Amino acid sequence: MKRVNYIPVGELMKLFVKEYGLEPGLERTRIFNSWDKIVGQKYALMTTNKFFRDGKLFCSINSSAAKTQLFINREQIRKMINKELGEDLVTEIILK
Repeated sequence: MKRVNYIPVGELMKLFVKEYGLEPGLERTRIFNSWDKIVGQKYALMTTNKFFRDGKLFCSINSSAAKTQLFINREQIRKMINKELGEDLVTEIILK
């Protein structure tokens, strides 16, 4: 018996995510995971809070020395995050 109407699992998942409005949450998770990967484990552990809204990634850093180092390299980090994501989602990184 031949199947006439079928949907690949990947397409079905995309429809499910879109239907239930899960895109923003998945997008944030991808961005936060990219942050941790790009800055490395040392700085990821020093990041106490992350928040993303309107293209801006807000990160609270608990070490002033780490915050300074990340501040100097924030534009390069932003570009690397966007490259990792495959699209320009992060327009600015704000460190607190």
